Amino acid sequence: MLDKKTLMTLKVLNLICEDDVYKVVDYDGLMSHFPKKVKCDKSKLEDVLNYLKAGQYIDIKYSQDDTYCLCVMPKGKIFLEDTDSDIKTMSRFTKLLFACSITSGIMAFLGAFLAIMILKGM
Repeated sequence: MLDKKTLMTLKVLNLICEDDVYKVVDYDGLMSHFPKKVKCDKSKLEDVLNYLKAGQYIDIKYSQDDTYCLCVMPKGKIFLEDTDSDIKTMSRFTKLLFACSITSGIMAFLGAFLAIMILKGM
C-alpha cells in the first residue's frame, strides 16, 4: 500500500506519461502538476521516485540533477485503476450506510410513536 504522497506522485506521473512512453520531466514541471497545498522538496521526491521504481510502479531511464526520464509501468496503471474503483466502492457504501441509518432512525421513531398512540387509546 502506498502512502498519500507516493500515491499522489504516481497519479501525477500517470497524467504526464499517459501515452505509455518515456517522458522527460524536471522537478519544477513535476511540482506544477501537484495541488498547491502539497509541498515536497527535491530529496523527498527523489525518495518517492526511487520507492516507486523499486516497487516496479515506474521505470526511470536516467536521472540527472533535477531532470528525470521516466514511464509509468503497467503495474502502476493497474494499481491506480484498482485504487480508483476502491474509492468509488467505499463512497457508494458510505452513502448506503448513511441512508440505512436515517431510515432506521425514522422507522424506530414511527414504531415508538404508534405504540404510544395505541396504548393511550386503550
